[in-house]
Amino acid sequence: MRRISLVMVIAGLVMGVLAGPALASSQVHHRFRSAAVVAVWHSKVRLSSGRFRLTTWFVGVFPSSGRTSSQVFREVDKCQVVSGHRRCQLVSVSAGFRRSVPAAQFTFDARRLEAARLDAAYKLRVFRPGKPGRTIRVTIVAAWAGTGKLVHSGGIDNFHSGCLHFHDTFRDRHRAATATGSVSGKSLGSTKNAFLSASTEVVVEHRC
Repeated sequence: MRRISLVMVIAGLVMGVLAGPALASSQVHHRFRSAAVVAVWHSKVRLSSGRFRLTTWFVGVFPSSGRTSSQVFREVDKCQVVSGHRRCQLVSVSAGFRRSVPAAQFTFDARRLEAARLDAAYKLRVFRPGKPGRTIRVTIVAAWAGTGKLVHSGGIDNFHSGCLHFHDTFRDRHRAATATGSVSGKSLGSTKNAFLSASTEVVVEHRC
């Protein structure tokens, strides 16, 4: 569905441009490259009998043809086990986004998906229920190592509308990973809740 939607959006834009006088036959190639490097860490700190603080860190880096963006997210909850069930109350949520991470701060084996490394600073906006938000600065250092098999997938979509024809070919690769990380020098430890992925998409636009 995502692939078909992308082609239809592009088709709609081009049809709008061609609403004027008819143009000569032409064919144009559009190539898109994207990737995702993601890891999630969970940690528990015991507060009292049956009570604990649960902290979740999410780190994602998203290289594309134009730039490499990145997002960091932290959630802190106070939890307790009641009748065998865990019940949690939100303490705070922190989030930060970088529109562009330079190559000096992020490296990625996009071909074999064997490794990636991040060393970058972020501004996180911290929100607590009933309290005004504040901003903190953190440095995230993380390293990914691919595990298991490199999995390939892909397909072809076609879209026709009058004299317009779009041919969309996409190829995806992904691999499970382990990741280690730290936040401003404080270790997050190791996690298996991580992955590396890369995608290539070629759209051929032909008009009669």
